[in-house]
Amino acid sequence: MARIAKYFGLVPAGGAGRRFGGSIPKQYAMLGAKTVLEHSVEALLADPRVEKVFVVVASDDSTAPALFRGNSQVTCLPLGGQERVNSVLNGLNHLLENLLVGETDWVLVHDAARPGLSAAVLKSLIDQGSEHIAGALLAVPVADTLKRTSLAQEGEVIAQHTVPRDHLWAAQTPQMFRAQALSMAISECLYKGAQLTDDASAIETLGIGPLIVPGHVENMKITQAEDLRTVARLLGLHQENFE
Repeated sequence: MARIAKYFGLVPAGGAGRRFGGSIPKQYAMLGAKTVLEHSVEALLADPRVEKVFVVVASDDSTAPALFRGNSQVTCLPLGGQERVNSVLNGLNHLLENLLVGETDWVLVHDAARPGLSAAVLKSLIDQGSEHIAGALLAVPVADTLKRTSLAQEGEVIAQHTVPRDHLWAAQTPQMFRAQALSMAISECLYKGAQLTDDASAIETLGIGPLIVPGHVENMKITQAEDLRTVARLLGLHQENFE
């Protein structure tokens, strides 16, 4: 009898968030009464099928373990790498090597700074992604007009031409793939020196495109400090300051 696949969350949270600014990494900024990271992790656990969430943090990070102390559904792994992709791969390999996840189990990789994931959108991702051979990711159609630019000698940014936005989607997370397949795909890409901007980029190199499941504007990624206020408004949370 075939083993029934399980579902796990993996949150790379080892970054310093340089573009965010401020005195603390963006995942530890307060959003309402909780940190951004707490919101993001709890959003993954909103679906009862997600058994556990593993948070990959820097080796000297003591903040995340303190936030989730006593929560049996959250484990912090001090395996953060130089870049996000390295943290994801380090976490995956640790989970596979220690039999914490099975090769065919589903791993939902979610950005630490996406606190607005709704239970309904997560359910759609799991429902639809589980039926697709290559897994799935959340994304939203590109709505803005896109311009390809160049730099003038004076440092000005000049619009050269408009890029057609037909068939263009902006990727979000979670991105949901089989644990072993994702680990192998990322390893191969890094070995070849490929630049990976998300986890689906690695899976796409296998020649089997993952399914796109419609996301939502609330599931935006916090990059700049002012994004905190935007997300707070979208989620109906009181936000007094940026930190």
